[in-house]
Amino acid sequence: MGATKTKEKHPKGFYACCITFMFERLAFYGAKPLLLLFLITAVAEGGLGIERTDAAIMAANLTAYTYMAPLIGGVISDRWLGARYAISFGYIIMALGYIVGWRADSPAMINAMIILVSIGTGLFKGNLNALIGRQYHNKELLDAAFSIQYSYVNVGAFVGSLLTGFLYLHVFKKGDVLGFRQCFLMAALWCIVGLVWFVLNWGNLQGQGIKPFKYLTDEKGEIIGSTHTADEGAGKKEPLSKKEKERMGAIILVSALSVIFWLFYYQQDLALVIYMTDYVKMSLGSFEIAPSWITTTWNGLLCVVLGGVMAAIWKKLAERPQGDMNMFKKVGLGFLFVGLAFGVMVLCELFRGVGADASVKASVLWPILFSAVITIGEMCFSPLRNAFVSKYAPKKYLSLLMGVIAVSTFVANKLSPYVQAFIEKFDVFPVFVGIFVIMMAFTALLFAANKQLNKLVED
Repeated sequence: MGATKTKEKHPKGFYACCITFMFERLAFYGAKPLLLLFLITAVAEGGLGIERTDAAIMAANLTAYTYMAPLIGGVISDRWLGARYAISFGYIIMALGYIVGWRADSPAMINAMIILVSIGTGLFKGNLNALIGRQYHNKELLDAAFSIQYSYVNVGAFVGSLLTGFLYLHVFKKGDVLGFRQCFLMAALWCIVGLVWFVLNWGNLQGQGIKPFKYLTDEKGEIIGSTHTADEGAGKKEPLSKKEKERMGAIILVSALSVIFWLFYYQQDLALVIYMTDYVKMSLGSFEIAPSWITTTWNGLLCVVLGGVMAAIWKKLAERPQGDMNMFKKVGLGFLFVGLAFGVMVLCELFRGVGADASVKASVLWPILFSAVITIGEMCFSPLRNAFVSKYAPKKYLSLLMGVIAVSTFVANKLSPYVQAFIEKFDVFPVFVGIFVIMMAFTALLFAANKQLNKLVED
């Protein structure tokens, strides 16, 4: 009688790490969508009353530096601290940052919050991903594992922004004073809960993360070897082949395209939020809707729903005789849907009345549709970048090129408030039309040059 092959399960520590990540996302996406509103809202209404251009730069810094910091946090963990302690200290530092935000009464205190949250994220984010990877003996399960983790991340984003969006408008609000500060305090509490959960699950991590990742450890955390073998050391001295150089060039090109993509994508957190504040009736019936529910909560829910849908679409396409769409076509699709999203806002302004003053309000359904369309663009592009790098990067430069992807997102976040400041010089209608035209032009170029671009990575 033949042996029955049993389906291999994900380790307990994997799910412990996913929930750990979810608590951090609850905190981050509970606070991040409110930061710009807190900064630009008048002091009498619970904000800081900062000029919009300065506020946009500060709000963008929170996202930008949380993408850069993990590059440094990974080195600290890998060489000295170990992932368990890096993640735990990261949680503590993030909690302190949100507490500073709770008590903030000046731009300097908000900058202090941004610095602390960024440092904490640097110690937390990449190291938790690495800790997940080190728990798997069968590396073929990693694609499925990180797909599951992506759902936990978006559940955290969805619930965090949904909850604080309701609380600052309907629970913590006292008279005309909105409850931004209490939401920052809640973010700190989520970090503390996540820290306690993570520490209680140390025993499920198969001994991983006790020592820095330069060491291989057994399930008791004892060192059994090093990740830097002699063969790998010799391999680093070998020159790159022509094809490897071309593939590195393709990865750098995709990173450059990432800057353009995210530069306009993140305008939903800046320009769209300001547009909604001025020109959109933010309610359905008598129920008031927070802008963060559209840009973050709705987006997070759609990412969870679309994750499986998009995976099924790519799988179906891959089964065709000609195979799946290549990465450059998928990048083109991402640009296409971002352009179409701003096309939605062009229609919104046409229906509202081009150039009408702020007393004329558009329906909130327009921004809801905008977010749905732009999220489809995100799902065509964002989850696939790391897979593209993993597939084509020369092994000895894998970490470096993963860092290049992270740096591209950092650059886009740093530039986006300056784009928003430039946008503010014009009426909203030509801005929406301009972004629509730019994204359509990039889409056309990517599809026209697709064959030549794909030759960079395929033999």
